[in-house]
Amino acid sequence: MSCRMGLLLLVMFTSPGCASGNDVASAPSPSPKDASIDTEGGMGDGANPSDASTSDAWPGDSPDPDTSEPEGSAPDSSPDTPCVGSCDGKVCADDGCGQPCGTCDQGKICENDTCVCDPALPPGWPASFSPWSHNPVLVPTSSTANHGSDNVYAPDIHDVGGVSVMFYGAQGGDGHDRIYLAWSKDGAEWRKYPSDASPSPVLDRGSSNHVNDPSVVHAGSTWRMYYTDAPTAENDRIWLAEGSSPTKFSKHSEVLSPGPAGSWEANKVGRPSVLLENGEYRMWYDGSGSSGRHIGLATSTDGVNFARFAGNPIFMHAGAIDVKNVGGVYVMLREAGDGTYWATSVNGTCWVDRGKLFGLSGDSYDAFGQVTPFLELKAGKPRAVWFGGASVSSWNRNRVAVAWSSEVKPPSGGGCSACTLWGATCTHACAQAGAGAVGVCAQPGSTNPSACCACSNDGCEGCRGSAKDCHEACVGAGKPGGWCGFPGSTNPSQCCACLD
Repeated sequence: MSCRMGLLLLVMFTSPGCASGNDVASAPSPSPKDASIDTEGGMGDGANPSDASTSDAWPGDSPDPDTSEPEGSAPDSSPDTPCVGSCDGKVCADDGCGQPCGTCDQGKICENDTCVCDPALPPGWPASFSPWSHNPVLVPTSSTANHGSDNVYAPDIHDVGGVSVMFYGAQGGDGHDRIYLAWSKDGAEWRKYPSDASPSPVLDRGSSNHVNDPSVVHAGSTWRMYYTDAPTAENDRIWLAEGSSPTKFSKHSEVLSPGPAGSWEANKVGRPSVLLENGEYRMWYDGSGSSGRHIGLATSTDGVNFARFAGNPIFMHAGAIDVKNVGGVYVMLREAGDGTYWATSVNGTCWVDRGKLFGLSGDSYDAFGQVTPFLELKAGKPRAVWFGGASVSSWNRNRVAVAWSSEVKPPSGGGCSACTLWGATCTHACAQAGAGAVGVCAQPGSTNPSACCACSNDGCEGCRGSAKDCHEACVGAGKPGGWCGFPGSTNPSQCCACLD
């Protein structure tokens, strides 16, 4: 037995030649680093090869439990390497080490390491809009000088006590545009003010070449109309007119002029779309310069003095827009030769183009495009899109038409604009013929006057005096129009319901 193995048995006996005497404790213990131990793991001279160990530790030695590594693992002798991030090519997101590279402005989100406009959709947005088969709903009264140029468009519709009131533009036989009013209880039969046969403007041109493109805000007891005003030719500016009634406006002041020479809006500005939100007037508008027509934004706290948004233009190569806030998401409609297009934004400045909302009807009234669209909301939800149908390529023979939301049941009337006196409703035709104060289109699409409208009495024959219907009676009382409010009444003071 070797001396090395004898150490393991020294408590039992003493091996000759391993130590002198019986004092085993006085014998020095070999060190693991003794020169007799081969650094390659072999034994020194005279050692028994069978006792060789692959470790330089003595047999039976146990490792320190506080410093040992799990079986089969090797200790990591290198220090921790710090994470080195990079924001090269990144506007937002993180640098790869959990640190932000930047944040996106309001109205934007981070996508693929860059900031893009928030693509949120309006809540409850309809699945589709479809042009009505009974279009057009409003055509020029071509027999009068005011509508003699056969062109009506730019509808702007408001709910007044459950009745739809439409401000719209029309071109007279003298070549000048003016702004008019019509109203409807169902969206199918529209009565012009003061009459279908002889409409009069609620805002005349004054000394300007034309006034058009109304955008009306009802602020308290005041009606404010923002509109396009061209002092000469088509040198458009944006003006404000005011009135205490929707039937009579007076010019107030110019609120937005073209931009400086060389700017994107240096030539003209027009076609305003105005919302009054939380005490602030927000006006989206067209601007034209050498690079084409684009969209800008201006804001005001008093409705008169507007400041342009520093990031203008906010939407490129578009015009004749209308903007609405639908459940916290802004929707912008724009005109085109092949239909009506739309875009969305959560803040009104950063827009996501959604493409075409709906296309042409296939009928002649909009064969060359859909101009000046307007989104109508009912209780905050989209009801319809009203637009000017371009019947000729020059876009100067327009008729007002509608595309109903898929969530709305279209009215039962309409469709007789080609068989009544051009520009008159069936109600007007029946009243003028003395056949009754109520008329509905009996045969939509008909061109035969004798088989066009179905006429009946409204029940107010005994209380409205000499007026042929309540619309005429209400206009005579200084109102925009009206209908029979108390059928069967014989009391003149309790007879017709009039618009305020």
